[in-house]
Amino acid sequence: MMMRGKDESMRERLSSSSDPTITIEKEGETRREVEELRRNLAMEKKRMNRIKLCSSMELLLLLVVLVLLLSTFVLVFFLSSP
Repeated sequence: MMMRGKDESMRERLSSSSDPTITIEKEGETRREVEELRRNLAMEKKRMNRIKLCSSMELLLLLVVLVLLLSTFVLVFFLSSP
């Protein structure tokens, strides 16, 4: 929704230019900027997914350590022979 407003304002600025070559250059520059922003967004999403994966693996590792500690506690204190 917000991109649409920016696109419309960009078109208005481009259409206000009297020289068609300047308009074409500005449109090409705008498209390059949009493509660069899309690439940056894709890289950021990839980075965020990697962070989520690492944090979930860390949580899983902590859970395994907790289970091992609890099982060791139960074995040592409750099942040991007197």
